[in-house]
Amino acid sequence: MSAPRLRYLPRSQPLWERDADLVVVGSGAAGMSAALAAAGHGRRVLLVSKEDLGGGATPLAQGGLAAAIDPGDSAALHQRDTLDAGAGLCDPAAVATLVAEAPGEIARLATLGARLERSPLHLEGGHSRRRIVHAGGDAAGAEVHRILRAALLSSSVEILTQGVALDALTDERGSVGGLLVGMVGGDGRALRPGLVLARAVVLATGGFGQAFVTTTNPAGLTGDGLALAARAGAELRDVEFVQFHPTVLWQESARGECPLITEALRGAGAVLVDAAGCPVMAGRHPLGDLAPRDVVSAAMQQRMGRGDGPADHLWVDATALGRAVLEGDFPTVTAACRARGIDPVIEPIPVAPGAHYACGGIRADMDGRTCVAGLYAVGEAASTGVHGANRLASNSLTESLIAGRRVGNLLGRDLPRPAASLRLPPAGPGMSPAGRAALAAAMSRHAGVLRDRAGLELLLGMLEQASAGGDGLDLAGVEATSLHTVSTLVAAAALARVESRGCHRWRNVPAASDARARHTVLHVLEGRLRMAGAVRSGIRASA
Repeated sequence: MSAPRLRYLPRSQPLWERDADLVVVGSGAAGMSAALAAAGHGRRVLLVSKEDLGGGATPLAQGGLAAAIDPGDSAALHQRDTLDAGAGLCDPAAVATLVAEAPGEIARLATLGARLERSPLHLEGGHSRRRIVHAGGDAAGAEVHRILRAALLSSSVEILTQGVALDALTDERGSVGGLLVGMVGGDGRALRPGLVLARAVVLATGGFGQAFVTTTNPAGLTGDGLALAARAGAELRDVEFVQFHPTVLWQESARGECPLITEALRGAGAVLVDAAGCPVMAGRHPLGDLAPRDVVSAAMQQRMGRGDGPADHLWVDATALGRAVLEGDFPTVTAACRARGIDPVIEPIPVAPGAHYACGGIRADMDGRTCVAGLYAVGEAASTGVHGANRLASNSLTESLIAGRRVGNLLGRDLPRPAASLRLPPAGPGMSPAGRAALAAAMSRHAGVLRDRAGLELLLGMLEQASAGGDGLDLAGVEATSLHTVSTLVAAAALARVESRGCHRWRNVPAASDARARHTVLHVLEGRLRMAGAVRSGIRASA
């Protein structure tokens, strides 16, 4: 099979222009932290958000922030659990940074006024100690977002909402010096393109869960940052590792964003069961229901495939917890269930694995630096080496805060040299939005929890034949093209990994490889995806 081709966006004449010292794309925890830190150094910061502030994944995070703050816990134990979950592909130095700086992030949020609950700490899958700081029972993300948003609105950061980042502006050396941004029009579709000139671009655009039929990700998370970075020449690392959360609320014919049933519910004693009420994880892993998410999702998929019960869902039985615990400690879950006619106090909750978190992404270090000068990536859009082949629960919100603050401080101290003679990537028709539903179905079928070579090759063939878009530039076309790009990245990377590891699993092959763990690194050369070799092999060491 020839190297897959990338799709490029249609081009329209820019109609407006802005400038800043740096532009941050995304208004989740990583983006807001980066913008606030850089502005604290006196930088002129422009934050571009696809939706209004709060439209991303951060406010939806139920679990909390992982940090070793209990007297019986330690950074070393937190690091060990993270490395174990990551199945050999974590960067130990990045993990060491995460666990060392996590307690400080909790203290910093508290200083800003966050109402965090540190007693009792929650327990989630893969953790050997209780170390999940929460808020409002199961609404930690909403509290983190509330406090960062308040700080952002009172800062000097300029905010541009309803703006979608289209492409990077690069010079003849490939250095980034700004963005082409499309402003969403009044009809919610047509885009009004303009140029944002800046000495640094920070991508904090989140994941790409919308590439699959069901996901915990909101509608706007379509992989725009990864697609933009790929077209700009950045390296994409380990994108085959998509974590499927085991317990997403199941309803027949559900599509798109679905409510998450937090792992902390199982940490409190709820049990994953089949149609007969038998525990699914009994004897499958020493941690049982709190095994790492890749283990639980794979076990669920295998159990559903036995043919003696529903083929598309199982249940979480939390009835033993009682009304007081469910309504007091898990109000978000309880409300979401009751809104759909399910009362977790008296009946099990129907659940199925759903696309949740991209463990890979744009290759970057913990300061956000990529292999492209002037381009930075933080949060779920980045692959820093913290998550490896499978993210440890509640590490992501903590990492977003740390990496966001670090890149903001880095650029606050020193900006890259200005890029000159800027240009855009080649233009193209992109992908037609009409093919989006069929693509999501193919992704879930062939690049979901369990994969096989024939299915992935079929998926890549479908992507190659996907209908082109038109000449106009609208939001639907941009999102469809981004999803086409990330789907191509996932399928190509999955085919290149011939082992089962972490949350990349070949059907009927156990996820226990004795081979040395190696990263999958892709980049674009003349419009086609290539495995990265000696060219562009490192992260730039300076800002």
